Amino acid sequence: MTNYINIDELDELTHDFLSSFPSHTHRSWTEWQNEAEAYGLDENQIAELEKYLEKSKQLTSPMRFAGRQWWLTKQEIEHVKVLQQYFPNWEDEVLDRMQTREFGYLNKDWRLKERKQTKGLVKQ
Repeated sequence: MTNYINIDELDELTHDFLSSFPSHTHRSWTEWQNEAEAYGLDENQIAELEKYLEKSKQLTSPMRFAGRQWWLTKQEIEHVKVLQQYFPNWEDEVLDRMQTREFGYLNKDWRLKERKQTKGLVKQ
């Protein structure tokens, strides 16, 4: 039986593992997984960890642009890839969107929606 002892409803060992890091630590999944296995988490706890990290936006991957390396979530990386398709100056567009809480949410990107509509009209 799993013992849940915290507000995130994480298994006790998973919670202890996360508590061993500063809050909001960002790492790639490979790094998290290696640390979790070394800590002694089983496959169910590791799956639980992955879900938690996705939800808390701590599961990130490096991406290099605008002269820097950024650690982005899967959603944010997908947003960047779509911006690359529609904007020649995509790096500026990404940096601009990073200033909002809407970065990583394609459905909230009104400028992208407008650009898609404009490109759709041009093709017709």
